[in-house]
Amino acid sequence: MKERACAFSFLAILLFLSMCFVFLPKASYSETENRYLASLPEFSFESLLNGDFTSDFESWVSDTFPFRDTWIGLKSYIELLEGRKDTGGVYVTKDGYLIEMFTEADNELYLKNLDYVRQFKESFEKNGGSFDFMLVPTAAEVLKDKIGQSADISQKELLSMASDILSCDCLSELSAHTDEYIYYKTDHHWTSLGAYYGYKALMGENALDISGFEKEVLSEDFLGTTYSKAGIYFEKDRIDAYKYGSPSVSYNMQEESQGIYDRSYLEKKDKYSVFLSGNQPLSVIKTGNEGGKLLLIKDSYANCFVQFLMPHYSEIHVIDLRSFGSSLSAYIQKENIENALVLYNLKGFSEETSVFRLLY
Repeated sequence: MKERACAFSFLAILLFLSMCFVFLPKASYSETENRYLASLPEFSFESLLNGDFTSDFESWVSDTFPFRDTWIGLKSYIELLEGRKDTGGVYVTKDGYLIEMFTEADNELYLKNLDYVRQFKESFEKNGGSFDFMLVPTAAEVLKDKIGQSADISQKELLSMASDILSCDCLSELSAHTDEYIYYKTDHHWTSLGAYYGYKALMGENALDISGFEKEVLSEDFLGTTYSKAGIYFEKDRIDAYKYGSPSVSYNMQEESQGIYDRSYLEKKDKYSVFLSGNQPLSVIKTGNEGGKLLLIKDSYANCFVQFLMPHYSEIHVIDLRSFGSSLSAYIQKENIENALVLYNLKGFSEETSVFRLLY
């Protein structure tokens, strides 16, 4: 009798999930994962025979399975109960940090990217410009004592390969502040405070004390990318702004708007995009302060870093090579830019395939 009850319950659950899968609306975008979900593939005998249809159909089912986020979180909790220290490519620490794993790097691509930067530096300085290069280590290196034994690569060794062109030692500066809130607990980015210490490392004696900026708490309920991977969290993150002056910004040559903080994102899952409206191809900031023009070539780590550059430049031209469609050299000449900063997080730089565009 007990066996029949178990079998009936199991069948009832399968029937319920099947009905949900058939009749519940299918989302096309996941706010939690900040990505577009797989769509139902179009059937053809050719795609069936070559395996594409089966693979794409499996991705569609996985992406649209009922209560998918709940199942991901449940899987993570079970793995932690089994004694694992990681789940979904994320380390889970005793004090609630979800730290993105960095277990391998494409050394060939990394060395190529470093060479592109060297060539860009040589060309830019040859024309009289001032050049800086920053690689920011991720939490997996800086907060490694929280993780304990891990399978991650040595980011210190990767940084040593770039020592001839790096302008500052971010690793040492950040490592001196590991007891502070320098990386988010549920996201792979550094916090604004972490970015400030990176700014101190770069600017040295020219850096303003943090008291020279006006601090504002933008959000206290941020759940970021590592939460999306693991499906669990222990404490929501706080997003801080450090404001200076009254800058204006235009995105992609469109109309100017006041301030570098797009507060509309505070109502969305992707709250980190409050900084500079996320990863735009081109953002031009007019700071209202004295100083030259700066070209900032970057990934998303620079989005919260740029607020600390306000006192030092009159204009900051922020370019994301992944989506910038114009010639970089032509843009530099057109805008008469005399200062350049290339800033990436180390993991992202080791995987980035657009760095070659520095030379065009």
